[in-house]
Amino acid sequence: MNMTKRKFLFMACMILIFINGCNLNQYKYVNIKDHNYSIKYDKKIPISLEQKINSVFKPRLTNDLENIYKIEIKNYKFNRYDIYSGQALRSLEVEVRSSIEIALEMNDKKVNKSLISMRRFNSNELNPMADQEMLNFIKNELIEDLVNQLMLEANLIDM
Repeated sequence: MNMTKRKFLFMACMILIFINGCNLNQYKYVNIKDHNYSIKYDKKIPISLEQKINSVFKPRLTNDLENIYKIEIKNYKFNRYDIYSGQALRSLEVEVRSSIEIALEMNDKKVNKSLISMRRFNSNELNPMADQEMLNFIKNELIEDLVNQLMLEANLIDM
């Protein structure tokens, strides 16, 4: 390629990037506290998850039924998988997975999703109490991750 073709190709690319860059819109900042929430839980949802979600969304009962988010949370699952490897007769890693199904509804917008969070940790501890404490710590992390995913989905339905 000669130099004029390169310059023309470079200028054409820059113009296209500039035009495409102008099409981006600024995202709306949505505050969770600006909306009313009606949250419905399944019987399988643990108390700790309910408390975290209620502390974030702070459901209020008001007479304004038009601008209310309806959130339904159901089918909480917590699974632990031991991963065995090597010559030892015990597991070397543990994979922990938790999931919930959510249904979000506001005015005419409806979203049904399944949120999943997964972590792995080493389980080659000689102390079974340390292994149990690590499992409890990871379980709390999974609950935090599910709440963060739920907050993201609640913000996305408003856009």
